[in-house]
Amino acid sequence: MPDLKISTDFEGGSVEALDCRDPGAIRLALKPDGRSPDLQWFHFRLHGAKGRDCRITFENSDRLARLAGRDEIPDCWTGYRPVASHDGAEWLRVGADYRDGIFSIVDRPLHDSVDYAYFAPYPLARHRALVDRARRSPRVAHDVLGLTPDGHPIDRLTFGRAGQGRRRLWIMARQHPSETMGGWFLEGLVDRLLDPADPVAAGLREAAVIHIVPTANPDGCARGHTRTNALGMNLNRAWADPAATDAPEVAAIRDAMEAEGVDFCLDVHGDEELPYNFLGGPLEIPSRNEGLRRRFVDFMRGLEAASPDYVRRHPYPGGAPEAADLRMAWNWIAERFGCLTVLLEMPFKDQIDVPDARYGWSPQRSARLGRAMLDPIAAALPGLR
Repeated sequence: MPDLKISTDFEGGSVEALDCRDPGAIRLALKPDGRSPDLQWFHFRLHGAKGRDCRITFENSDRLARLAGRDEIPDCWTGYRPVASHDGAEWLRVGADYRDGIFSIVDRPLHDSVDYAYFAPYPLARHRALVDRARRSPRVAHDVLGLTPDGHPIDRLTFGRAGQGRRRLWIMARQHPSETMGGWFLEGLVDRLLDPADPVAAGLREAAVIHIVPTANPDGCARGHTRTNALGMNLNRAWADPAATDAPEVAAIRDAMEAEGVDFCLDVHGDEELPYNFLGGPLEIPSRNEGLRRRFVDFMRGLEAASPDYVRRHPYPGGAPEAADLRMAWNWIAERFGCLTVLLEMPFKDQIDVPDARYGWSPQRSARLGRAMLDPIAAALPGLR
């Protein structure tokens, strides 16, 4: 039988191989984000295991921190199954085992080389292809808000032109690089905005100027980080004071928002524990008011009508916090600009309301939700101010 090998020498690769001599007892460890203790993302390639029963155990999978107020819901590994692909195109859910706090992948590969990942990767090459596709359209302007510490551009796509009465919309994803569903979501949304025959997209392009930052943390994406940039900073905890020395990505996006103004912002994320799509609004910021609450409720209703993959009845675990954390983008932006902001969290697990045993929550469903998101955004336009 061929020797087993584990490799991670590719974009987004992340895992530490401890022992891969026995296919039934492969031992791995999740890797922290460089100088940060954050860890959860994994993406690795297993060679030489075709037709062999494999158990791949993450020996430090019991060390993951949980957010406050979530003790009553299952942790990230409960009910979760990882994804695998032999061609990088189709990602299928595979078997898993979780006992005594330790998580294992259980699979019998059908190919000599198989990739396993926490969620289907969204490579920077695909991001660049999306940007190039948009740049070719006369409906889109492209610029670079700044460069990251590793030299990656922070791309912005702008639909529509600023003018009197036009609402200023901002949409961004992948502050946390492991939340790759955000890339797939933005691809679906951008492709619909590019469609010249779509009346909703045409109306938005005419009535608003839409600024889109598809990949806010390209360094973390390339390095295979879970939540941080190249400097070890969690960007979604840097908005209140984004020093260029540790969060230049946030500083660049904030400067652009200050220059252009903001009437609405959608910040796209993924949640490791929740088995459903969840929306958060600016309901706890210091300047909260009834108008903001009403506009957010209307937005939730609009998305529920537009997509079967969003159901309003799921509450946030632990209930709303007493006060908003203004280090987070959606809270800081709402407070600074007095506007409606929406946090979208998509699941790493299967979607509990419309489950799919083969794919779970997937790139395709993320993209479809991105396309559907234009409907509640369009409906919200008249009441944004």
